[in-house]
Amino acid sequence: MAIQPQRRRSLIRVDFIVFIGLLLLSPQAMAQAPAAAQAPDQAEAGADPFAVPEGATAQELMKFIGSVKQKRGRTMESVTKAATAAVAGAEAIRKLKDVPEALQLAAIREEISALSFLSQRNPAMKAKMTSLMKELENSSNPTLARLGKMEAFKSKIASAARGTEEEQLAIIGEFKKLVGDKGIDRESYSLGSNLARSLSSNTELAASFYDQLADMMLASKDEAIKARAENTRGAARRMRLMGNEMEITGTTTTGEEFDWASYRGKTVLVDFWASWCGPCRAEVPNMKEQLALYGEQGFAIVGINLDNSLDACEKYVAQENLDWPNLFSKKDGEQGWNNPLVQYYGVSGIPTAILVDKEGKVVSLRARGQELNRLLKELLGEPQGQVETSAE
Repeated sequence: MAIQPQRRRSLIRVDFIVFIGLLLLSPQAMAQAPAAAQAPDQAEAGADPFAVPEGATAQELMKFIGSVKQKRGRTMESVTKAATAAVAGAEAIRKLKDVPEALQLAAIREEISALSFLSQRNPAMKAKMTSLMKELENSSNPTLARLGKMEAFKSKIASAARGTEEEQLAIIGEFKKLVGDKGIDRESYSLGSNLARSLSSNTELAASFYDQLADMMLASKDEAIKARAENTRGAARRMRLMGNEMEITGTTTTGEEFDWASYRGKTVLVDFWASWCGPCRAEVPNMKEQLALYGEQGFAIVGINLDNSLDACEKYVAQENLDWPNLFSKKDGEQGWNNPLVQYYGVSGIPTAILVDKEGKVVSLRARGQELNRLLKELLGEPQGQVETSAE
Protein backbone atom coordinates (compact mmCIF):
# COMPACT_ATOMS: atom_id res chain seq x y z
CA MET A 1 0.00 0.00 0.00
CA ALA A 2 1.07 3.56 -0.47
CA ILE A 3 1.74 4.06 3.22
CA GLN A 4 3.44 0.78 3.85
CA PRO A 5 6.94 -0.20 2.56
CA GLN A 6 7.16 -3.21 0.28
CA ARG A 7 9.65 -6.03 0.91
CA ARG A 8 13.14 -4.90 -0.14
CA ARG A 9 15.64 -7.07 -1.93
CA SER A 10 18.07 -7.07 0.96
CA LEU A 11 18.11 -6.50 4.69
CA ILE A 12 20.46 -3.58 4.19
CA ARG A 13 17.95 -1.89 1.94
CA VAL A 14 15.19 -2.53 4.51
CA ASP A 15 17.22 -1.04 7.34
CA PHE A 16 18.15 1.99 5.27
CA ILE A 17 14.56 2.75 4.35
CA VAL A 18 13.38 2.20 7.93
CA PHE A 19 15.90 4.70 9.27
CA ILE A 20 15.13 7.30 6.62
CA GLY A 21 11.42 6.94 7.46
CA LEU A 22 12.09 7.30 11.16
CA LEU A 23 14.07 10.47 10.60
CA LEU A 24 11.65 12.06 8.15
CA LEU A 25 8.31 11.06 9.64
CA SER A 26 8.90 11.02 13.38
CA PRO A 27 6.96 13.57 15.48
CA GLN A 28 10.16 15.18 16.67
CA ALA A 29 11.00 16.34 13.16
CA MET A 30 8.25 18.93 13.54
CA ALA A 31 9.68 20.24 16.80
CA GLN A 32 13.31 20.65 15.86
CA ALA A 33 15.14 23.65 14.45
CA PRO A 34 15.49 23.98 10.64
CA ALA A 35 17.48 21.02 9.38
CA ALA A 36 19.75 23.10 7.17
CA ALA A 37 21.02 25.18 10.06
CA GLN A 38 24.48 24.54 11.50
CA ALA A 39 25.92 24.91 14.95
CA PRO A 40 28.43 27.77 15.08
CA ASP A 41 31.53 25.61 15.55
CA GLN A 42 30.83 23.69 12.33
CA ALA A 43 30.67 26.70 10.08
CA GLU A 44 34.46 26.80 9.84
CA ALA A 45 35.99 25.32 6.73
CA GLY A 46 37.40 21.84 7.21
CA ALA A 47 35.41 21.03 10.36
CA ASP A 48 34.05 17.48 10.66
CA PRO A 49 30.30 17.87 9.96
CA PHE A 50 29.57 14.77 12.07
CA ALA A 51 31.51 15.90 15.16
CA VAL A 52 29.38 17.17 18.04
CA PRO A 53 30.21 20.88 18.59
CA GLU A 54 31.84 21.53 21.93
CA GLY A 55 30.19 23.91 24.36
CA ALA A 56 27.00 24.11 22.28
CA THR A 57 23.64 24.97 23.77
CA ALA A 58 20.68 22.61 23.54
CA GLN A 59 19.25 24.67 20.67
CA GLU A 60 22.58 24.53 18.81
CA LEU A 61 22.82 20.79 19.34
CA MET A 62 19.35 20.32 17.85
CA LYS A 63 20.53 22.32 14.84
CA PHE A 64 23.52 20.00 14.67
CA ILE A 65 21.26 16.92 14.64
CA GLY A 66 19.23 18.51 11.86
CA SER A 67 22.38 19.25 9.88
CA VAL A 68 23.73 15.69 10.06
CA LYS A 69 20.39 14.37 8.90
CA GLN A 70 20.75 16.62 5.86
CA LYS A 71 24.21 15.14 5.22
CA ARG A 72 23.27 11.49 5.68
CA GLY A 73 23.69 10.71 1.98
CA ARG A 74 22.48 7.53 0.29
CA THR A 75 25.04 4.91 1.31
CA MET A 76 24.75 2.69 4.37
CA GLU A 77 28.06 4.09 5.63
CA SER A 78 26.90 7.71 5.45
CA VAL A 79 23.50 6.95 7.00
CA THR A 80 25.19 5.05 9.84
CA LYS A 81 27.57 7.96 10.41
CA ALA A 82 24.65 10.41 10.50
CA ALA A 83 22.70 8.20 12.92
CA THR A 84 25.72 7.84 15.22
CA ALA A 85 26.21 11.61 15.22
CA ALA A 86 22.51 12.15 15.99
CA VAL A 87 22.80 9.84 19.01
CA ALA A 88 25.87 11.71 20.23
CA GLY A 89 24.14 15.06 19.80
CA ALA A 90 21.05 13.90 21.69
CA GLU A 91 23.18 12.46 24.50
CA ALA A 92 24.95 15.83 24.79
CA ILE A 93 21.59 17.56 25.20
CA ARG A 94 20.51 15.14 27.92
CA LYS A 95 23.67 15.97 29.89
CA LEU A 96 22.84 19.69 29.95
CA LYS A 97 20.93 21.28 32.80
CA ASP A 98 17.74 23.36 32.61
CA VAL A 99 16.81 22.19 29.11
CA PRO A 100 13.13 22.98 28.32
CA GLU A 101 11.02 19.81 28.45
CA ALA A 102 9.83 20.16 24.83
CA LEU A 103 13.43 20.34 23.60
CA GLN A 104 14.44 17.48 25.87
CA LEU A 105 11.66 15.30 24.45
CA ALA A 106 12.59 16.22 20.87
CA ALA A 107 16.22 15.19 21.52
CA ILE A 108 15.21 11.88 23.12
CA ARG A 109 12.97 11.04 20.19
CA GLU A 110 15.80 11.77 17.78
CA GLU A 111 18.01 9.49 19.84
CA ILE A 112 15.43 6.69 19.85
CA SER A 113 14.94 6.95 16.09
CA ALA A 114 18.67 6.72 15.42
CA LEU A 115 19.25 3.94 17.94
CA SER A 116 16.38 1.91 16.46
CA PHE A 117 18.33 1.82 13.22
CA LEU A 118 21.83 1.35 14.66
CA SER A 119 20.85 -1.39 17.13
CA GLN A 120 19.87 -3.74 14.29
CA ARG A 121 23.53 -4.45 13.52
CA ASN A 122 25.50 -3.02 16.42
CA PRO A 123 25.24 -4.84 19.80
CA ALA A 124 26.66 -1.82 21.61
CA MET A 125 23.92 0.39 20.23
CA LYS A 126 21.31 -2.23 21.13
CA ALA A 127 22.57 -2.17 24.72
CA LYS A 128 22.47 1.61 24.67
CA MET A 129 18.88 1.51 23.45
CA THR A 130 17.91 -0.88 26.27
CA SER A 131 19.61 1.35 28.81
CA LEU A 132 17.85 4.46 27.52
CA MET A 133 14.45 2.73 27.68
CA LYS A 134 15.01 1.69 31.28
CA GLU A 135 16.19 5.17 32.19
CA LEU A 136 13.07 6.72 30.69
CA GLU A 137 10.62 4.25 32.22
CA ASN A 138 12.14 4.82 35.67
CA SER A 139 12.33 8.59 35.31
CA SER A 140 10.80 10.74 38.05
CA ASN A 141 9.56 13.02 35.27
CA PRO A 142 6.07 11.64 34.38
CA THR A 143 6.36 12.89 30.79
CA LEU A 144 9.65 11.07 30.22
CA ALA A 145 8.36 7.96 31.99
CA ARG A 146 5.31 7.91 29.74
CA LEU A 147 7.50 8.29 26.65
CA GLY A 148 9.62 5.34 27.79
CA LYS A 149 6.56 3.17 28.34
CA MET A 150 5.20 4.10 24.91
CA GLU A 151 8.45 3.17 23.21
CA ALA A 152 8.59 -0.13 25.09
CA PHE A 153 4.99 -0.82 24.06
CA LYS A 154 5.95 -0.69 20.37
CA SER A 155 7.69 -4.06 20.59
CA LYS A 156 4.53 -5.58 22.03
CA ILE A 157 2.50 -4.22 19.13
CA ALA A 158 4.83 -5.97 16.71
CA SER A 159 4.16 -9.33 18.39
CA ALA A 160 0.40 -8.83 18.82
CA ALA A 161 -0.45 -10.42 15.47
CA ARG A 162 1.13 -13.71 16.55
CA GLY A 163 -0.44 -13.80 19.99
CA THR A 164 -3.47 -15.72 21.23
CA GLU A 165 -6.72 -13.82 21.70
CA GLU A 166 -6.08 -13.78 25.44
CA GLU A 167 -2.65 -12.22 24.85
CA GLN A 168 -4.13 -9.72 22.41
CA LEU A 169 -6.77 -8.68 24.94
CA ALA A 170 -4.00 -8.21 27.50
CA ILE A 171 -2.12 -5.90 25.10
CA ILE A 172 -5.30 -3.88 24.54
CA GLY A 173 -5.63 -3.57 28.32
CA GLU A 174 -2.02 -2.35 28.56
CA PHE A 175 -2.72 0.25 25.88
CA LYS A 176 -5.73 1.60 27.78
CA LYS A 177 -3.66 1.78 30.97
CA LEU A 178 -0.91 3.58 29.04
CA VAL A 179 -3.37 6.18 27.77
CA GLY A 180 -4.76 6.58 31.28
CA ASP A 181 -6.46 9.73 32.48
CA LYS A 182 -4.36 11.90 30.20
CA GLY A 183 -6.34 10.67 27.23
CA ILE A 184 -5.34 10.07 23.63
CA ASP A 185 -2.66 12.36 22.22
CA ARG A 186 -0.93 12.11 18.85
CA GLU A 187 1.66 9.60 20.00
CA SER A 188 -0.78 7.26 21.73
CA TYR A 189 -3.13 7.58 18.74
CA SER A 190 -0.31 6.38 16.50
CA LEU A 191 0.32 3.44 18.84
CA GLY A 192 -3.38 2.60 18.94
CA SER A 193 -3.70 2.68 15.15
CA ASN A 194 -0.69 0.39 14.75
CA LEU A 195 -2.08 -1.98 17.37
CA ALA A 196 -5.45 -2.12 15.60
CA ARG A 197 -3.75 -2.97 12.31
CA SER A 198 -1.68 -5.69 13.97
CA LEU A 199 -4.88 -7.31 15.24
CA SER A 200 -6.44 -7.48 11.77
CA SER A 201 -6.18 -11.28 11.58
CA ASN A 202 -8.69 -11.41 14.45
CA THR A 203 -11.42 -9.52 12.61
CA GLU A 204 -13.99 -9.01 15.37
CA LEU A 205 -11.41 -8.16 18.01
CA ALA A 206 -9.78 -5.63 15.67
CA ALA A 207 -13.17 -4.09 14.85
CA SER A 208 -14.06 -3.88 18.53
CA PHE A 209 -10.76 -2.20 19.33
CA TYR A 210 -11.22 0.30 16.48
CA ASP A 211 -14.58 1.25 18.05
CA GLN A 212 -12.98 1.67 21.48
CA LEU A 213 -10.17 3.74 19.98
CA ALA A 214 -12.73 5.97 18.24
CA ASP A 215 -14.48 6.58 21.57
CA MET A 216 -11.17 7.56 23.17
CA MET A 217 -10.42 9.89 20.26
CA LEU A 218 -13.77 11.67 20.65
CA ALA A 219 -12.79 12.41 24.26
CA SER A 220 -9.36 13.76 23.28
CA LYS A 221 -8.35 17.35 23.97
CA ASP A 222 -6.69 17.46 20.54
CA GLU A 223 -9.19 18.66 17.96
CA ALA A 224 -7.23 17.06 15.10
CA ILE A 225 -7.57 13.67 16.79
CA LYS A 226 -11.27 14.24 17.43
CA ALA A 227 -11.73 14.98 13.74
CA ARG A 228 -10.32 11.55 12.84
CA ALA A 229 -12.54 9.61 15.22
CA GLU A 230 -15.22 8.81 12.65
CA ASN A 231 -12.58 7.60 10.20
CA THR A 232 -11.36 5.21 12.90
CA ARG A 233 -14.93 4.04 13.52
CA GLY A 234 -15.13 3.52 9.77
CA ALA A 235 -12.19 1.12 10.04
CA ALA A 236 -14.29 -0.97 12.43
CA ARG A 237 -17.07 -0.92 9.85
CA ARG A 238 -14.64 -2.09 7.16
CA MET A 239 -13.30 -4.90 9.35
CA ARG A 240 -16.86 -6.20 9.77
CA LEU A 241 -17.53 -6.33 6.03
CA MET A 242 -16.36 -9.92 5.61
CA GLY A 243 -19.41 -12.04 4.80
CA ASN A 244 -21.66 -8.97 4.78
CA GLU A 245 -22.94 -6.54 2.17
CA MET A 246 -21.05 -3.38 1.28
CA GLU A 247 -22.78 -0.05 0.70
CA ILE A 248 -21.53 2.17 -2.10
CA THR A 249 -23.09 5.51 -2.99
CA GLY A 250 -21.85 8.59 -4.80
CA THR A 251 -21.32 10.04 -8.24
CA THR A 252 -19.01 8.96 -11.01
CA THR A 253 -16.40 11.15 -12.68
CA THR A 254 -19.00 11.89 -15.36
CA GLY A 255 -21.39 13.27 -12.75
CA GLU A 256 -23.88 10.37 -12.81
CA GLU A 257 -25.36 8.82 -9.68
CA PHE A 258 -23.72 5.47 -9.11
CA ASP A 259 -26.14 2.52 -9.21
CA TRP A 260 -24.67 -0.13 -6.91
CA ALA A 261 -27.79 -2.29 -7.13
CA SER A 262 -27.13 -2.89 -10.83
CA TYR A 263 -23.99 -4.84 -9.90
CA ARG A 264 -25.87 -7.52 -7.96
CA GLY A 265 -25.17 -10.85 -9.67
CA LYS A 266 -21.63 -9.79 -10.57
CA THR A 267 -18.33 -10.36 -8.82
CA VAL A 268 -17.01 -6.86 -8.17
CA LEU A 269 -13.60 -5.51 -7.23
CA VAL A 270 -14.01 -2.24 -5.31
CA ASP A 271 -10.67 -0.46 -5.65
CA PHE A 272 -9.69 2.56 -3.54
CA TRP A 273 -6.89 4.26 -5.50
CA ALA A 274 -5.23 7.49 -6.67
CA SER A 275 -3.11 8.41 -9.68
CA TRP A 276 -0.25 9.54 -7.38
CA CYS A 277 -0.11 6.13 -5.67
CA GLY A 278 2.68 3.94 -7.07
CA PRO A 279 1.36 0.64 -5.67
CA CYS A 280 -2.06 1.51 -7.12
CA ARG A 281 -0.59 2.00 -10.57
CA ALA A 282 1.34 -1.24 -10.22
CA GLU A 283 -1.95 -3.13 -9.73
CA VAL A 284 -3.55 -1.77 -12.90
CA PRO A 285 -2.03 -4.20 -15.46
CA ASN A 286 -3.26 -7.24 -13.51
CA MET A 287 -6.69 -5.69 -12.96
CA LYS A 288 -7.05 -5.07 -16.69
CA GLU A 289 -5.86 -8.59 -17.45
CA GLN A 290 -8.36 -10.17 -15.05
CA LEU A 291 -11.14 -8.04 -16.51
CA ALA A 292 -10.25 -9.32 -19.98
CA LEU A 293 -10.20 -12.92 -18.71
CA TYR A 294 -13.33 -12.87 -16.56
CA GLY A 295 -15.39 -9.94 -17.81
CA GLU A 296 -17.75 -12.18 -19.77
CA GLN A 297 -18.25 -14.30 -16.65
CA GLY A 298 -19.55 -11.42 -14.58
CA PHE A 299 -16.40 -9.79 -13.19
CA ALA A 300 -16.49 -6.00 -12.88
CA ILE A 301 -14.39 -3.23 -11.32
CA VAL A 302 -15.50 -0.07 -9.53
CA GLY A 303 -12.92 2.54 -8.59
CA ILE A 304 -13.10 4.92 -5.61
CA ASN A 305 -10.71 7.72 -6.50
CA LEU A 306 -8.64 9.64 -3.93
CA ASP A 307 -7.07 12.24 -6.20
CA ASN A 308 -7.37 15.84 -5.07
CA SER A 309 -8.62 16.97 -8.45
CA LEU A 310 -10.91 15.48 -11.06
CA ASP A 311 -8.40 16.46 -13.74
CA ALA A 312 -5.67 14.25 -12.23
CA CYS A 313 -8.05 11.30 -12.11
CA GLU A 314 -9.34 11.75 -15.66
CA LYS A 315 -5.84 12.16 -17.11
CA TYR A 316 -4.70 8.87 -15.65
CA VAL A 317 -7.91 7.06 -16.64
CA ALA A 318 -7.44 8.26 -20.24
CA GLN A 319 -3.73 7.49 -20.24
CA GLU A 320 -4.26 3.90 -19.08
CA ASN A 321 -7.61 3.44 -20.85
CA LEU A 322 -9.35 2.25 -17.68
CA ASP A 323 -12.64 0.79 -18.79
CA TRP A 324 -14.60 0.94 -15.52
CA PRO A 325 -16.45 3.63 -13.55
CA ASN A 326 -14.70 5.68 -10.90
CA LEU A 327 -16.47 7.52 -8.10
CA PHE A 328 -15.30 11.07 -7.38
CA SER A 329 -17.05 13.72 -5.32
CA LYS A 330 -17.05 17.25 -6.69
CA LYS A 331 -18.33 18.71 -3.42
CA ASP A 332 -15.94 21.04 -1.60
CA GLY A 333 -13.82 19.21 0.96
CA GLU A 334 -14.73 15.70 -0.25
CA GLN A 335 -11.65 14.95 -2.34
CA GLY A 336 -8.61 12.84 -1.53
CA TRP A 337 -8.66 11.27 1.92
CA ASN A 338 -11.87 13.18 2.66
CA ASN A 339 -13.79 11.14 0.10
CA PRO A 340 -17.03 10.13 1.92
CA LEU A 341 -16.52 6.42 1.20
CA VAL A 342 -12.91 6.61 2.42
CA GLN A 343 -14.17 8.06 5.69
CA TYR A 344 -17.13 5.66 5.93
CA TYR A 345 -14.89 2.60 5.65
CA GLY A 346 -11.91 4.06 7.48
CA VAL A 347 -9.49 3.54 4.61
CA SER A 348 -6.02 4.64 5.73
CA GLY A 349 -3.83 3.17 3.01
CA ILE A 350 -4.17 2.54 -0.71
CA PRO A 351 -4.65 0.50 -2.74
CA THR A 352 -7.41 -1.04 -0.66
CA ALA A 353 -9.04 -3.70 -2.81
CA ILE A 354 -12.31 -5.28 -1.61
CA LEU A 355 -13.89 -8.17 -3.51
CA VAL A 356 -17.68 -8.64 -3.46
CA ASP A 357 -19.31 -11.84 -4.72
CA LYS A 358 -22.46 -12.28 -6.83
CA GLU A 359 -24.67 -12.26 -3.73
CA GLY A 360 -23.28 -8.88 -2.75
CA LYS A 361 -21.23 -10.30 0.16
CA VAL A 362 -17.62 -9.25 0.77
CA VAL A 363 -15.21 -12.17 0.39
CA SER A 364 -11.86 -10.37 0.70
CA LEU A 365 -10.47 -7.09 2.04
CA ARG A 366 -7.10 -7.66 0.34
CA ALA A 367 -7.95 -8.72 -3.20
CA ARG A 368 -4.71 -7.68 -4.87
CA GLY A 369 -2.27 -9.36 -7.24
CA GLN A 370 -2.20 -13.14 -7.12
CA GLU A 371 -4.81 -13.17 -4.34
CA LEU A 372 -7.32 -11.51 -6.68
CA ASN A 373 -6.48 -14.02 -9.41
CA ARG A 374 -6.91 -16.96 -7.04
CA LEU A 375 -10.24 -15.70 -5.75
CA LEU A 376 -11.62 -15.09 -9.22
CA LYS A 377 -10.72 -18.61 -10.28
CA GLU A 378 -12.33 -19.96 -7.13
CA LEU A 379 -15.52 -17.93 -7.61
CA LEU A 380 -15.86 -17.97 -11.41
CA GLY A 381 -13.95 -21.05 -12.55
CA GLU A 382 -11.50 -21.19 -15.43
CA PRO A 383 -11.31 -17.92 -17.39
CA GLN A 384 -13.15 -17.89 -20.70
CA GLY A 385 -11.71 -14.63 -22.01
CA GLN A 386 -8.37 -13.86 -23.59
CA VAL A 387 -5.72 -11.25 -23.01
CA GLU A 388 -4.72 -9.35 -26.11
CA THR A 389 -0.98 -9.32 -26.75
CA SER A 390 0.65 -6.73 -28.96
CA ALA A 391 2.60 -7.97 -31.93
CA GLU A 392 6.40 -7.89 -31.59
